Amino acid sequence: MGTIQYTVFHSEILDKQMAISTYIPEVYNQNGKLPILYFLHGRGGDESFIELLDIKSIADSLISSKEIEPLIIVCPRMENTRGLNTYSESFVSDNLSSIVNIGRYEDYFINEVIPFAEMKYEISDRFIGGASAGGYAAIHYGLKYPCLFSRIGGHMPAIEIKLEMSDIQYYGNEDGFHANNPLEFNGFNQAHQLQSWYLDAGNEDEGRFNITTNMFANHLTKNNIKVTHHIFEGHHDLQYIKDNISKYLIFYNGKI
Repeated sequence: MGTIQYTVFHSEILDKQMAISTYIPEVYNQNGKLPILYFLHGRGGDESFIELLDIKSIADSLISSKEIEPLIIVCPRMENTRGLNTYSESFVSDNLSSIVNIGRYEDYFINEVIPFAEMKYEISDRFIGGASAGGYAAIHYGLKYPCLFSRIGGHMPAIEIKLEMSDIQYYGNEDGFHANNPLEFNGFNQAHQLQSWYLDAGNEDEGRFNITTNMFANHLTKNNIKVTHHIFEGHHDLQYIKDNISKYLIFYNGKI
């Protein structure tokens, strides 16, 4: 059976303690190099996302039945962000129901989380996915760093057609929103052509992210990017991710 390890480390970029949870399959030492999946939690989540989804049991079962090959799964603490670099001048309203964390979270993930997670393991390939705000972050990284990630998943991703005032703190201003809107991305290159994407959302998604997921899937298709796209039954909640996590792991393993 695989194991889950929790590790705390000091982020120099954010100047505070951060944490990572890692699923390590039982056969790691027998297989040598393994692919690694970074799976990002949504708003209000943390590294315990890996256990909330019961990823260990699901991955163990899929590996045991040979539906997927062994892989390492990492869930880093991303706090309440969309994985972007935000700065002190970013707008934060006292009326928001939850705190929005300000900082260079993109630099933290790319320059600290990935090297820290991979320093103990030999990696054969690297994937990224996430849910809600984490799905948005995964899409952002997949678009911006195509050479780093060969498979990208956005699961009920928080993609917006227009900037909502309640979300301006993630982007800083209107220009920041448009510069980081996946629906407006136009920098596709040869590295993107080598990627595989998986997008999905629930048909009753309260944020209407099923609509923007459709739009982004079409945007990828028009740019000749390989994408698998589904609208399943469900809402914008943890249960939706639980209901579909097996499909995601099969995709990241190259079986879809």
